[in-house]
Amino acid sequence: MVEIKFCGLTQPGDAAVAAELGAGYAGVIFAGGPRLVSPERAREVFAPLAGSDVHRVGVFGTQPIEEIARLARAAAVDVVQLHGGATSESIATLRGSFDGAVWAVVRVSGPLSPSSLEGWAASVDAVVLDAAVAGRLGGTGVALDWPGVTAAVDTVRGGMTVVLAGGLRPGNVAEAVRIVGPDIVDVSSGVEGPTPGVKDHELMRAFARSARQTMDGE
Repeated sequence: MVEIKFCGLTQPGDAAVAAELGAGYAGVIFAGGPRLVSPERAREVFAPLAGSDVHRVGVFGTQPIEEIARLARAAAVDVVQLHGGATSESIATLRGSFDGAVWAVVRVSGPLSPSSLEGWAASVDAVVLDAAVAGRLGGTGVALDWPGVTAAVDTVRGGMTVVLAGGLRPGNVAEAVRIVGPDIVDVSSGVEGPTPGVKDHELMRAFARSARQTMDGE
């Protein structure tokens, strides 16, 4: 059963809709860019999630590990998502001061070799497959080569969580789920209007319906 992560949230109302739609994860950005929030604002954004089963995700870039841990604690996130070239050593350091889950982003520019994800299994709770775009860490709207990553995903299937990001939107997420079979689908710009970080609630609802088509056998 695929879960949904709505990422790049900047408005409490958008988090409330994510919870209404049964999303498993809601994310905020600490890595810079137009969706950047402070820890204080992150708490405000996450406030509607109180009492829900939605996990709070903080997305980080190239900050020092100590800074990531400080921000994660200040924002009270459940998951740290690392875009900035995480290593097993830096992840071990982070786990010494952060008790939540750790996800590592694998930036994809083409097909993945079948063994390319196996090395992450011992150090992280999930890998996030996102498009490699020069000068951008995420939220690019660029889709992956879905058939090109399936062999690598199949290699770790059942042994670690795989999050599929990169260019997902209501019109293509069902196909992405059918081809790749990820555990979680991650959307940001694909459910936005013209303003980055401000979600279109009808697009959020359409995305959730489309992502779950394969679960319902439609």
